[in-house]
Amino acid sequence: MRFLILLLIQVTLASGAFSRTQQEALNVRTFGALGDGTRSDVEAFQRAIDEAAKTGRVLSVPRGRYYIPAAASLSIPAGVTLEGDGKFSSIIFTDSTYREDQPSLIHIGGEDIIIRGIGFNGGRPVEPGQRSKRLAGRYNLINISFDTKASARVLIEHCSFSDAHGRGIIFRGTQITIQDCDFLRLGRYNIDFKAVDGAISNFGRNESADIRILRNTFAYIGTHAVSTYRINRLDIESNKLSEISGIGLANHQCQNLNIRANRIEYTGDNGVDVQRCSQTNISDNYFFAAGNKHAGDAGSAAAIFYGDDYAQGTAVNAVISNNFIRGAFSFRNKNPEAHTQNCGIYIIDAFHVKVLANTVNSIGDIANPEKITGIEDGTGIMIVNSKKGRSEDVLVEGNSVSVTKSDGILVNGQGRDIRVLNNSVSSAGGDGIRFSSVATNLFGMIRNNTIADGCNWLRRKISADIFIETSNGWITQLNVSGNQLRNNKRLTYNNLKDTVYTTHGIYFSGTGYAKMNNLIVADNQITGHLLDEIGFADNVSGFEVTKGKTFPTIGFRNNYSGGTDDQPSSIVPGYHQKRKPWIITESYGTSVPEYGNYSQGSVIHDLTNPGERWVALNSGFAARNVWEPERRVGLGRTIYMGNQSWRCIQAGRTGKKIPEPRGAEMIDGSVIWELMGERVKFKKVST
Repeated sequence: MRFLILLLIQVTLASGAFSRTQQEALNVRTFGALGDGTRSDVEAFQRAIDEAAKTGRVLSVPRGRYYIPAAASLSIPAGVTLEGDGKFSSIIFTDSTYREDQPSLIHIGGEDIIIRGIGFNGGRPVEPGQRSKRLAGRYNLINISFDTKASARVLIEHCSFSDAHGRGIIFRGTQITIQDCDFLRLGRYNIDFKAVDGAISNFGRNESADIRILRNTFAYIGTHAVSTYRINRLDIESNKLSEISGIGLANHQCQNLNIRANRIEYTGDNGVDVQRCSQTNISDNYFFAAGNKHAGDAGSAAAIFYGDDYAQGTAVNAVISNNFIRGAFSFRNKNPEAHTQNCGIYIIDAFHVKVLANTVNSIGDIANPEKITGIEDGTGIMIVNSKKGRSEDVLVEGNSVSVTKSDGILVNGQGRDIRVLNNSVSSAGGDGIRFSSVATNLFGMIRNNTIADGCNWLRRKISADIFIETSNGWITQLNVSGNQLRNNKRLTYNNLKDTVYTTHGIYFSGTGYAKMNNLIVADNQITGHLLDEIGFADNVSGFEVTKGKTFPTIGFRNNYSGGTDDQPSSIVPGYHQKRKPWIITESYGTSVPEYGNYSQGSVIHDLTNPGERWVALNSGFAARNVWEPERRVGLGRTIYMGNQSWRCIQAGRTGKKIPEPRGAEMIDGSVIWELMGERVKFKKVST
């Protein structure tokens, strides 16, 4: 009984305290504010705010429309709490008059300020389509110490901000939280980044830290929804963004940045843009058409952009993980709607970055479906460098990339320790994985990836699951191993009537000179490509210690080909080519080969006599049969005449006399032969 009495007393006291708090709250109407939407409330409202600052009492803003004329503003000092009846009920607004020197609608200065449940309207008329470039009404709605001493401990929640031609909130301070608010039709809807219009910004100001932007909604914002600058400890979580003319979340030179669980759709440029930031986490976000250039020709237009295109080495330590990135590009159907996702993830001049477990699909500019409009267009994940920059220690692992107009994963430029591991790439319009170095890309890894069904959308002469190239440099210190590269629609070479478009599983190329050294290409399973499983451009050569004295490449081993119903076979790199680098390989057979390009020193183990093998005495193309007259010859068959090997490129019947070669081709009856070069010779040896 005593316990019940004590409990009743506590409840009564608590109820009394709550009632007194309500009774002690000030009401803006008491000070003469009308809220009728026609007469000025600025003087009465300011008197009420000043009294709330003096007494520490909450200032209640009942339902109504409180008019603040164009040249006037309200000033909120330290310790004030404004409490409205709801963001769509208690509205503070201004008219459409435009002046270049207009003040912000609200000025906040000092500490310990709360604004809750109020709507703020800048007075710009709403235009059809809600995408306005018009200069009308206020430029800015709320100014939190942007040009004065930094504020601290400011909470803005359950508010709305609309119809200003510049910005919703500008701020400078610490421990500022903006949560559960709506931002609508703010800024000039264009792609002019100089103005840095948008919903929330501290751009150009220092002294900000511990900023939280949570669970807000942004729509029809120009140019950036959120733009932040030099903030330490910034959380941007669980926001919804749609119809942004520029960048969704633009962050510059911040530290300890967390961008998580946001939904970002229909941004003209990058969905998330993080430049020159350190200790960054970008995770669990959803992107759709975040980079569709709908407001004009934007930059990279990627869902996620991270790096430092000033080449100052300040983009350091980032994790980009578990994001869903989707566009609407399709190889089959043209989509007339603005659903373009130009690029998936874009990394430039970055250090110590992990790109993990992201899902990227249907990437590419729909407005120009038949061409690539830039290096970013249609690329799923890309790591690139500026002219003076480089990237180092970048891990791309466990991502799923599918249906890209261009490359699935692109590494381009000068890099070191770039690792592409355990990714799944399917239906890439360009190459599955493309490693392209300016000179030398050191200590790279392409391992344990699955790449399937490349589409070669633009029907390039060469399109590969893994394409490796250099420009006047070395392909060196690179490990390409454990990958599964296949075309599911061609599981055997016996079926040539198929829909396979990729020419190679792995292809090495270059401009100028391209030399291979310290290269491992091992333990790959490669099946079903048009020209060769592993191939080389003519200008790719081996390592030279002394000019003119090439050292053989010996790191190609244990690569296998064959579908479910095929007998597995060891892959001989450049098997169908006339020329290739000096590559020593091991393979298996039951006789001297009658076809294929073999390098000097290559070994073929005799399956019928273990312990015996054939060794290539020179580099050349295999041909076991000598030319014979009046014989039926099938496409691809090889013969030798003297020391030269020839391959049939037009089937038919040979002539009665030995034909006379004419350059690289030879007409023989109804057969046409192609010169493959010197015939390789083998010697049988025992172990």
